[in-house]
Amino acid sequence: MTVYGTGPQQDAPPAPGAGLTVREALELPCLSGARLVAGARGDGRRIRVVNIMEVPDIVRWMRGGELLLTTAYAVRDDVDALCALVPVLAERGLAGLGVKVGPYLSRLPPRMLRLADELGFPVVELPGGVMFNDILSEVIGTVLNRQALELEHSRAIHERLTRVAIGGGSYQDLMNVLLELSGCAAAVLDEHGAVLASAGAPPTDEPPAHSRTVHVDSRAAGSVGLWTATDHDDDTGLQGHAHRIVALEHATTVAATIAAQERAVTSREQRYRALMLMELVSRPPRDRAETVRRASAMGWNPWLPRAAVLLEVTDAQGASPCSELALEERLLPLARRAAGDDAVIWSCQGGLAMLVAADDALTDRCHAVHRAVTAAHPDWDVVVAAGTVRDDFADFHHSYAEAVETLTLGREVHGPDFCRGYAELGVYRLLGHLPDEELRRLVADALGPLLDYDRDHEGSLVDTLGAYLLHDRNGVAVAARLHIHYNTLRYRLRQIERLTGGLERTPMSRLQTELAVHARRMLTARDRG
Repeated sequence: MTVYGTGPQQDAPPAPGAGLTVREALELPCLSGARLVAGARGDGRRIRVVNIMEVPDIVRWMRGGELLLTTAYAVRDDVDALCALVPVLAERGLAGLGVKVGPYLSRLPPRMLRLADELGFPVVELPGGVMFNDILSEVIGTVLNRQALELEHSRAIHERLTRVAIGGGSYQDLMNVLLELSGCAAAVLDEHGAVLASAGAPPTDEPPAHSRTVHVDSRAAGSVGLWTATDHDDDTGLQGHAHRIVALEHATTVAATIAAQERAVTSREQRYRALMLMELVSRPPRDRAETVRRASAMGWNPWLPRAAVLLEVTDAQGASPCSELALEERLLPLARRAAGDDAVIWSCQGGLAMLVAADDALTDRCHAVHRAVTAAHPDWDVVVAAGTVRDDFADFHHSYAEAVETLTLGREVHGPDFCRGYAELGVYRLLGHLPDEELRRLVADALGPLLDYDRDHEGSLVDTLGAYLLHDRNGVAVAARLHIHYNTLRYRLRQIERLTGGLERTPMSRLQTELAVHARRMLTARDRG
């Protein structure tokens, strides 16, 4: 199970430990005589490293975050080249430019300073007597010390938050610790934005100032958010902005771990529940008292009359539209609302199985389930098939078998999208009591010549007859259903008349032929099921 806490973010602050700002660097002893002469708006740029420029083409080797020091010797007589450096360095993401004024450059060109102000790119005037090596060693030393402190703070925050997960802590425990570390109101939300746990009373009418997405198995499972406490925060303390973000990111990782643990527990419980219910609907219970005890422990009433209902969905290609877990998460809330709170629902291959508390509205509930899923996923084919109501839980397996038969036969008769109950099967309920051997004999006696013709000529007379009877002998509707010309249909019907001796020759032969067509559909459905 993959667990991680990074993802789409509301904010993208400088990474903790990324260095010190230009403003902070100017307070170091090595830069005591330096002046920020342009680009003051960008004095918050962070210095990652210090470099020295003696030739202009060094710019192409810059990666961003550098404080670039220069005597401007290489461009001392070329004001245009010196001015052109500013936009290039700003675009490269450098922290700033320090130019030594004195031996080679008497003053910085006004045009260069105007460009720096426009771009918010810091330009620092260095006194002529300053040594580059002093700046380089002190600035880099300060950056490395800060990085070490940041790493230590990050490790401490990580250990503190990780103890919550190791100790079996809840979301609430995690938010309490995050509040303590950050000084900000905090909350963990599910994927729909509902608050699962919070600390510090975060406002309900505004989004968090900072948030991170929780991922479990590469899927968004929610988020962790912080609401900024004040507008004047100390960036050097544990409750400073950088450390808040570190705490938030570590808390998000721990939240993902808790979410994964909860899903694992839920999954085990659901598997146990599904196995128990499948056992109940597969055969009569061996021990009624034990079944009642286990049912009560699962929180459902075994004494209500119920009917088994199957819900299956497929995409346009006839396959499952998503993984079993994702399918359950999408279908369960829809089925719960439509079938009623007293329905017992569990996951099965391709959809859901249900034991719906039966009353006069069973048919309405089934159609409500079909409508709910179809409305939420109009690109899916939805099948809802119900068995008959059984008063005793020991007979639920009969209702389940009827639901299975309704589903498999319904796909053969009605296609990939329908809602039917076993009571609506009509003649198929009668044929369903016959063994396969008897059904095959009926098919062979009534349709044998047509089956032989189709086999020898790669024809489709049996399918044509089935469609003809299904559409009440409406030739136009049958031709449209089979996607053939009306004259082609007439030719096939003449062939059927010739091979069978006439569909309408006697009432008994007509009845036998129609029963045989239905029997063949039932056999096909059983084979596919």
